[in-house]
Amino acid sequence: KLELLGISGDQKRLQTMWDSFVKKHRVLADGHVNWAFEAFTKYHCAELAESTSLAWSWRMFMIKLYDQGLVKTATVRACSTILQQYRSQK
Repeated sequence: KLELLGISGDQKRLQTMWDSFVKKHRVLADGHVNWAFEAFTKYHCAELAESTSLAWSWRMFMIKLYDQGLVKTATVRACSTILQQYRSQK
């Protein structure tokens, strides 16, 4: 079991949501991460849009993986656009 020490409740919640999504959809590290980020954003859009701190945790997670070269700039932009469009429709 993943030990989640020293992180906020929203970060724990996000990590649990992401781990569940990855397991359910059998996401592999390199080839599927960009697809998975967009699909995760669409699937959990309502939760991410309603909680500012959860959305910031999601963005920081994307930036962390972007810095490691696992997520493309276009994916980060697409996820941000998905959240903005959802918020503007509400």
